[in-house]
Amino acid sequence: MREIVFELLLRLVKPIIAAVIGLAFWLLASGPGGASASAELALLCFVAGGMVILLVGEGPI
Repeated sequence: MREIVFELLLRLVKPIIAAVIGLAFWLLASGPGGASASAELALLCFVAGGMVILLVGEGPI
């Protein structure tokens, strides 16, 4: 049971980090960027955060 809990925690780390990076992108886009804060912008920023995680984890080369 303990291994399952650790496996779940390891799998949840990447989406949580992607959400934090996406929140930073959203704050930058809606604040200084001048974009209107919307759900579409939030989803796009979350996807961008996920792409950053994938690029950092695997590397483009």
